[in-house]
Amino acid sequence: MNPKAVVNKIIPFSNVDGPGNRLAIFLQGCNINCVYCHNPETINSCNHCGACVNHCPTKAIKMAEDKVTYEEGLCIGCDQCIKICGYSTSPRTKEYTVEALYEVIEGYAPFIRGITVSGGEPTLQADFIAAVTLLSAFCYTFILH
Repeated sequence: MNPKAVVNKIIPFSNVDGPGNRLAIFLQGCNINCVYCHNPETINSCNHCGACVNHCPTKAIKMAEDKVTYEEGLCIGCDQCIKICGYSTSPRTKEYTVEALYEVIEGYAPFIRGITVSGGEPTLQADFIAAVTLLSAFCYTFILH
């Protein structure tokens, strides 16, 4: 079994998502619907309606085969796609395998004190988090929040 997770964003050097310099991983998807949600764009998944496509000033968001696609290198983080979305979600997500996310972690490992997994609701992708944690534990000592 090779679990995958949909990641909304990764902040490589966060000092507000737990103690010390951390890698913050924001997962997509939540079923709790808190009134005070700090990351409401991580609740729902993109339904590929395409409403956001024409509002992206850098054309980082496109339609391909009836799906909204996202080219990270073109994005300037203006959030126009989120502001225009009728579902208050972000099309700027990426599916990761355990190994792919571990490679990201490994690249920042010498510079971080820990990893914070947030969201969305991380427990919805618990198998994925457990697998990443297990793989990371073999190589590094991190404080996971």
